[in-house]
Amino acid sequence: MERMRSKKKVRNKIGKPQKKTTRVTIDFPIEQHRRLKALAALEGVTLQEYIRNHVLDKATGTNIPAKEFKMLLKKTSEEHMDILRNLADR
Repeated sequence: MERMRSKKKVRNKIGKPQKKTTRVTIDFPIEQHRRLKALAALEGVTLQEYIRNHVLDKATGTNIPAKEFKMLLKKTSEEHMDILRNLADR
């Protein structure tokens, strides 16, 4: 007979379900921390998002800087504006 486990959902402060996470602590020299924080600000993301994105990019082998991605997205959307308008009209 299989034993059934109850799946308890983790909820945040406002009661919405959230994914389980784990915390990793990394110590940086002060100057390196400032540089990373500035780079994150230039990309318009938090330091946590910046570090997470770059670690995941490195681990998965993909790495498109945010500015490059935005330019590519703009170029693609301009080239295919007629298709986007048709989709928006539906």
